[in-house]
Amino acid sequence: MLSIPDVPTLRLCSILASAAFVVVYLSLWRARTGQSYLLDWAASFALYVVTLLGYARFGYHPVIAGILCGLLGLGNVLILTGVYRFDGVKPFRPWMALVILLPCAGYLGPALLGYPVAAQIGATLGLVFDMLAVGTILIGGRKLTSTGGRRIAGFALLGYVPGYVVAILILATEGAIPDVVGLVPMLSDQMLLAILNLGLIAMPGERAQSALRRIALRDALTGALNRAGLTAHGPTTVSADTAVVAIDIDHFKAINDRYGHAAGDAVLVDLATVAMRRISGRDLVVRLGGDEFVVVLTDATRGTALAFADDLRRSFGTVPDLPAWTASMGVAMVAPGETSLLPALARADRALYDAKGSGRDRAAA
Repeated sequence: MLSIPDVPTLRLCSILASAAFVVVYLSLWRARTGQSYLLDWAASFALYVVTLLGYARFGYHPVIAGILCGLLGLGNVLILTGVYRFDGVKPFRPWMALVILLPCAGYLGPALLGYPVAAQIGATLGLVFDMLAVGTILIGGRKLTSTGGRRIAGFALLGYVPGYVVAILILATEGAIPDVVGLVPMLSDQMLLAILNLGLIAMPGERAQSALRRIALRDALTGALNRAGLTAHGPTTVSADTAVVAIDIDHFKAINDRYGHAAGDAVLVDLATVAMRRISGRDLVVRLGGDEFVVVLTDATRGTALAFADDLRRSFGTVPDLPAWTASMGVAMVAPGETSLLPALARADRALYDAKGSGRDRAAA
């Protein structure tokens, strides 16, 4: 039969694992100047090491044991403050004092009155509150960016709760398992400590991946979506209430030839900027290439799409220090039953050429 290791052995495993992650966080911080959230996480697990060493040396002293319970709460707070710093929001909140004080007070009060079992129950209840509060915020905090790594860390913290509840039940029923309050968390550490830290470490990588994906879907010059962006986001806009506005700058080559490519680039940026300021919701502004743009309007009619195109057209060419310029536009609706924007794009393109053939600087449908 498998035997459960003794508490000192499990404690040593938790100390070594936590110390290793402290080294990892400090190494990452040295390589990534300015990412102070890594220091919060390093401090959190360094405190855990200190706390475990303190329990091994002074665990039976009521005042010191109470302080160590508070340090466990502070370690949980530092996990959360690191996540807040990662997201660029205020790291410390008044309610966090409860996360520190509840385990400390839960242990210290009964211990000083001579009730050691009640002290262990009180401290464990405080830690249950800590894990529930911090874990729940990590999983679903409204002000936090939604990342898989953050949620993994949150679920890892919540994973400690069942063990704590079992320990409380054993203590409350005068169970005969020795040092159960030390045994259960140490057993949980062997699985959950690595999951918690790997979730936190994954967060910067997820952010970098997300940033790279955004860059890949955007036109570097104008900030509008590119063709890949249209492919990624376009299918979500397809319905019978979707309009497509094809835009082409009139005589764009002449602008480049006369004023230079820098002026031409400024005109492209002006077009995209004006268009993006006028869209909302799931609408899209896309640069297909060169001076060809498309605006996808959701919840539109042919009339509102034409009105949008005319308003947009009249707003062009008003930026100081830019050459005067105009654009022609073609408007088309997604037909009932169509599952792609491509047919509407083709019809909008034909309407665009009708506008150019009718004298340019106008919209046609």
